[in-house]
Amino acid sequence: MKTRLCTYFTFLSAVTTLTALISSGALAAAPAATAPTAAATTAAVTNTIPTDKASYFANADLENIWKALEAKQVSNQRILEGGSHSVNVRIVTPSNAPLVHHQSVDVWVVTSGSATAITGGELLNQTQRANADDIAGTEIRGGVEQPLKPGDLIFVPPGVPHGFKDVKNFRAFLIRFDTKAATTP
Repeated sequence: MKTRLCTYFTFLSAVTTLTALISSGALAAAPAATAPTAAATTAAVTNTIPTDKASYFANADLENIWKALEAKQVSNQRILEGGSHSVNVRIVTPSNAPLVHHQSVDVWVVTSGSATAITGGELLNQTQRANADDIAGTEIRGGVEQPLKPGDLIFVPPGVPHGFKDVKNFRAFLIRFDTKAATTP
């Protein structure tokens, strides 16, 4: 339990810092030139999360990542990889399928644009994705809808269907934690 609490406190600290930076405009995303296609893939990981020091990303570097993703028609770039947790620069498009992750938590910190998050309810027409933790669907029935704008944060626990609609140039940092790794025997 102590390991789980430490993981969540570290996680909350990272989310609080990112939210403050976004709200202040320090991490504003570059405007969208073109939206990535549905066939977009994930860009390569750029950094392993260090265990002995902090990581820093200048706003100019983050803006360059947004621009590169848009130019390559790619929707995601993992900027930090920690095995059981990661930080991603994410572009959401209307064609992105709603998902369920059984063993991971998603935290979305909105940097620009807008969308309506749909969470909970029932994920319809489920198919297992290549990633063993992800199940995709075609839609969510009976979910809760929440409009999102820059500076907002949405927390999605394991097992909760989540997706987006009314997507308009939606950009976010996606912070993911594996809850299985956070538990103690």
